[in-house]
Amino acid sequence: MDLVLSSKDFVLLKQILERYISNLRMEIADTDNATWRSEMHEDEDRAKQMLARLNAAEPAEEAATEQEPLAILVEGFTLRLR
Repeated sequence: MDLVLSSKDFVLLKQILERYISNLRMEIADTDNATWRSEMHEDEDRAKQMLARLNAAEPAEEAATEQEPLAILVEGFTLRLR
């Protein structure tokens, strides 16, 4: 499966992750259940790692039109960024 994102989609995906992390932090602070808090911390760490990888992605050079778009492999899926 290929998921092709435009530049605007890519920026939106990063913004969604940033908002999710921010909202998750508030949820963690309001949660009394230790198990849920631990699971949310794991989700936060995972989301931060994903965002860091997305932020590290470099745009494809305009001159290299024959070059493959950036591809991110995710356990049986491919995310191609254009």
